[in-house]
Formats: sequence, C-alpha cells, structure tokens
Amino acid sequence: MTEEEILAEEAAALETIATTIPTPSNGSAGEIRNSTTRLKNAKNGGSDVYDFANKKIGVNSTASCDGEGQKTVFEVEDGVTVKNLIIAGGKAGGNGIVCLGSCTLDHVYWEDICEDAATLSKDGATMTLNHVIALHASDKVFQHNAKGNSKTIIKNSYISDFGKLWRSCGDCTNNGGPRHLIVDNVKVESIKSALAGANQNYGDTVTITNLFVKGGYNASKDKPKICTEWIGVTDHNGESQKVNNGKSQWNTATCRVSQSNVQSW
Repeated sequence: MTEEEILAEEAAALETIATTIPTPSNGSAGEIRNSTTRLKNAKNGGSDVYDFANKKIGVNSTASCDGEGQKTVFEVEDGVTVKNLIIAGGKAGGNGIVCLGSCTLDHVYWEDICEDAATLSKDGATMTLNHVIALHASDKVFQHNAKGNSKTIIKNSYISDFGKLWRSCGDCTNNGGPRHLIVDNVKVESIKSALAGANQNYGDTVTITNLFVKGGYNASKDKPKICTEWIGVTDHNGESQKVNNGKSQWNTATCRVSQSNVQSW
C-alpha cells in the first residue's frame, strides 16, 4: 500500500468516528431514576438487546463524584448488548455502567463522567465498546477489575478530556491478571495522564492500532503518554510501581503498539 493510500484509509476511518452526542429523545433533562437498573439477559427473563432510542438516563446518586460510593446507573448481565443510550452527566452519571459478564455497549454516550463510564467486573469476560463517546473524566474512563484473560475492546470511538482511558487495577484485593485492552480506530484528545496503563508482572497486554491523537504524539516530550507499564500489587501490599519512570513503552510484550500506529488529527 502506498503512502497516499494509507493516508486515504486513515482519513476514511476518521470520518466514521462521531464526536457529537445525539440530542436526547426524552428531553435535555432526561430521566433520573432512584435506583440502579438491572438489564437482565434473555436467559433470566430479560432481553439480549436493549435499544434506548437515545434516551438520556441517570440515577439519583447522592455521593460526590470526587469520592467513592456512587450508585451504578445500569448493571448489565452476561451477553447483553446496550444500544443508543445517553448516560446523564455529573452526579446523575454515578458509577455509570457495570458489566456483570460479557457485554457490548454500542452507540452509548457519556456527557460528563462521574466515577467511571463503564466497568468490567467478571473474570474472563469481554466488554466491547463500539461507536461510543465519553467526555470529561477526572481520572480513568473505563475500569477493568476482572482478571483471567478478560478483555476491554474499544473501537470506532471518541474519548475527550480524561486522566486515563484504561488502567489495569494496580492494587486490588486478590489482584492478578492477565487483563487485556484492545484499541482500534479511536480518536482522543486532552489526555491528562496516559492513554493506558498495564501491569507487566500480571501478563497484561495493550494492543493499539489506528489511534488518532489531537495534535499528535510528541516523542521528544513523551506527550501525551500512550502506553505505560506498571508492577501491580495485591491486597494493599504497598503501591504499584511505574516501569521506566512511567515513560511510554513501544513494541514490548505488554505495550503492543508502535509509534507509527499513533496518528495526528
């Protein structure tokens, strides 16, 4: 493939990534529920696909976004796909969506992330995020607590103004791995800390292709940091430690990304 063909392919990929959250179909205030909603799968009497038709929904969460203890807006059972949903911003966004097994979040949008946008909690499960938009996270966007070759897959999405897109838990009770992140055709901007952080000692991996960074990656300043490696700990036995002073790592067993896969927009 020629350089011109590669550039044309990248431009076409960028055009498929929406950067604007749709107008809520149930009004700008949306619906704020009093408690967490559980989306049961078909096996448990629910449905394997929930299409919210771009309704905006939050939860009456009394906890500040700066601490812990926020209510979860949706708990999603194994095998469920959630489509066309807007999670209300600020405190009403609470702890976002928690996947209790493998799940797919398709055209799901977060206006202003409170605690986390979405969390994968089941060992061995896969959380797939496709055509999502997530805005304004003071820390991490996607939480990955599950172990046992669990995966977070993010594709065709836009994430802006965040600390970390994804971080493998550095200090969890019974911590371990491996945990895997796959990023493909994703557009990001305003990264405060690093795109991803993975635990080298637990066998985690971060695979990144077709990443588009606003303003590009500055290699001389290592900004923004793309993939960083850590030595994780368990049960609060000390603190996780940065590898190579927290610098971006390239083409390693953990950080499976090359600088050529990080493009500017």
